[in-house]
Amino acid sequence: MALDPPLKDLDISLAPSGFYKGFNNTVAVASKVIIALIVVWAVINPESAGKILGDMKNWSFAHLNYYYTWAVAFFIFVCLLIAIVPSWGRTKLGDPDGKPEFSNFSWFSMMFGAGIGIGMLGYATGEPMWHMGDNPDIRMSVEAIGAALGAANVTMAEGADIWAEYRAQVAAGTITAIDGLVEPKTASTIDSVYRYSFLHWGLGAWSCYALVGIALAFFSYSRGLPLTIRSTLAPLFGKNLEGPVGHIVDITAVVATILGIAQTIGLGLASFSSGLYNITGAEWLVVDGEPSTGSLLVALAVVMVCSTLSALSGVGKGIKWLSNLNMVLSFGLLAFFLIFGSTMFALTILGKGTFSYLINLPALTFTVFPANGAGSPGEWQGWWSIFYWAWWIAFAPFVGIFLARISKNRTIREFAFGAIVAPSLMCFLWFSLLGGTAIDLELNGAAEGQIYAKSLTAQLYEVINIMLSSGLAKGMSVLIVVLLLTYLVTSADSAVLVVNTINAGGEAGAAGKSHIIIWGLILTAVIAALLLAGGLNAIQAAMIVGAIPFSFMMILMGISLIKALIRDGMRAK
Repeated sequence: MALDPPLKDLDISLAPSGFYKGFNNTVAVASKVIIALIVVWAVINPESAGKILGDMKNWSFAHLNYYYTWAVAFFIFVCLLIAIVPSWGRTKLGDPDGKPEFSNFSWFSMMFGAGIGIGMLGYATGEPMWHMGDNPDIRMSVEAIGAALGAANVTMAEGADIWAEYRAQVAAGTITAIDGLVEPKTASTIDSVYRYSFLHWGLGAWSCYALVGIALAFFSYSRGLPLTIRSTLAPLFGKNLEGPVGHIVDITAVVATILGIAQTIGLGLASFSSGLYNITGAEWLVVDGEPSTGSLLVALAVVMVCSTLSALSGVGKGIKWLSNLNMVLSFGLLAFFLIFGSTMFALTILGKGTFSYLINLPALTFTVFPANGAGSPGEWQGWWSIFYWAWWIAFAPFVGIFLARISKNRTIREFAFGAIVAPSLMCFLWFSLLGGTAIDLELNGAAEGQIYAKSLTAQLYEVINIMLSSGLAKGMSVLIVVLLLTYLVTSADSAVLVVNTINAGGEAGAAGKSHIIIWGLILTAVIAALLLAGGLNAIQAAMIVGAIPFSFMMILMGISLIKALIRDGMRAK
């Protein structure tokens, strides 16, 4: 029996006149109302909002660990499958004879800048340093020591160092040495440090983005459907997507986008404030080692004014040139660490870490540690891995639409490898050069614990302070702050354009200046309100909550894409 032709038309109702001309009233208004309610709640009752959001975050860490872990594993599987199957991988996302709009350099620059550029400056140094002191292998080692001491009836004094006690008991012959222990802040942690860092910033992260991007590009450019999230579910829901079902899908995507970009910008603001403090020494910028709320709000105002101006110029002008600029500055920073950092140590880490990550990828992808309370590997997994999976999922509609927007006329295989493998390797290089230099400075004694003592977003600047004289360190900090500003502006203005694209049923050019400005103000209000409600923790909690419904839609998206490709193959026979 012949298969019905694929759906190639979705009639998304758009307002013919008025303020929302060219937009879907239901999606545009409902998404604003939901986000406005979050802002009003956070402003009117910040303590209650912060507590409730925190409780919801903790609940998701404890109860959704299996769901998030296996969902991300599914996204990786789908992306690799559609790239590897020959007929699927060759599928052109656009016109058969069409040429890509952007050069490979501009394409990669925009993709990386909008996707994870801010995270590189915030986490490439800090995350490996944190994992040096705490990761699942360290916690399992502590559990093994505790079990050995318990079996030998050794009672530890309250507050005693379990590692010191272990060495003492081994020396006394009370217990035998345990092979394979990973002791914090020693060279024994390096393999596990980079295995987990690469897990969080490797294939899993970029598969979340690529799945949404490929699905959007396929259904929009190859099928002719609107460039909006609902189109990716056409093989599953058909014409039903023209009504309430489709509206719910797009509204969910808008809310997830705003909360996801809020988390990313919040992280960038913290790094920005830490950088300004390193340059100026102004005490109001930092309180108790962390960026002050006032400094974050001032940085937010600067970033959002710049990003709104950039968004008004469009993808082909402001965003493109900013992306090229931040890529050039990024290579400059990497070159500095390549020349003056712990180069051989970092390159060794890069090779060994990548090999360890790939060899252990199946186990890393599917392992879920039980959430057994404080000190357990499961608690760590919630704080780190589950948080990351939620972050990447919440960020996926924004990055996915943006990637689809700049990737027309590329093949699925080109998109998959260009948007997953290449950025993953770039992330690995950042973590190895910046984080490896920081680790080497601590292990060889040059840092004397100074890097460990700093907050996560300030550790990059502390590495610079140790490596350079005061004047040169301030100059390099200026470069990092400018680079960070370009990443922040690129991400924020891209998010505003993406939200307007969803509200306009996929029409990228529908948004006038007023709608760009309004969504810029809305994004500013969301971040400011959540900062007042509980700082970066409140932003993180809101993002995690917003990721839950969209994660389910991403699972359906993967099923929908595979179904469409299978049926296309059947029609071709």
